[in-house]
Amino acid sequence: MIGIFRVCLIATLFVAFVPTGLLAGSYEIPRLTFAQLVDSIRADSEVTQTIKSYSGKEVAIHGFIIPAGPPDLSFFMLSRVSALGNYCCEVPVGQDETVYVFAEKEVKITYDPLRIFRIVGVFEAGMRADPTIGPSLFRVRNARVEEASGAKIFKVGEMPAAASRP
Repeated sequence: MIGIFRVCLIATLFVAFVPTGLLAGSYEIPRLTFAQLVDSIRADSEVTQTIKSYSGKEVAIHGFIIPAGPPDLSFFMLSRVSALGNYCCEVPVGQDETVYVFAEKEVKITYDPLRIFRIVGVFEAGMRADPTIGPSLFRVRNARVEEASGAKIFKVGEMPAAASRP
């Protein structure tokens, strides 16, 4: 009888003091936006401490893929606007609106310049010059790539409710 009481007491204490997220195995990956990246750049092109605090941590970010290297998409750029938008309708984006992505393995997606993708990987912030790919402010390494169906990367205002008709 005392043995059962101890087991119940230990189980109760374990559940009470262990965070629920650990029990469920859920871990929410922080999501960065291009607006946060743009806001993090100071006048001297230095990245703020807030964004640097994400360095070395796994993050998620949504955007458009711009192929920039091998056809297997093991390296590409992620942008706020699509590659098509850069050339016909949008002002070209700068370093603050581009993330260099290094995939953890060959990416098995169908590239579409009009599709939004979700990238999850280890984030790096700060200017880095690479002799092969050039300078970059933001990078994601060991990235996993998936289509982000229905994702919104632009801030959309609330539409006023339509007036009811009699």
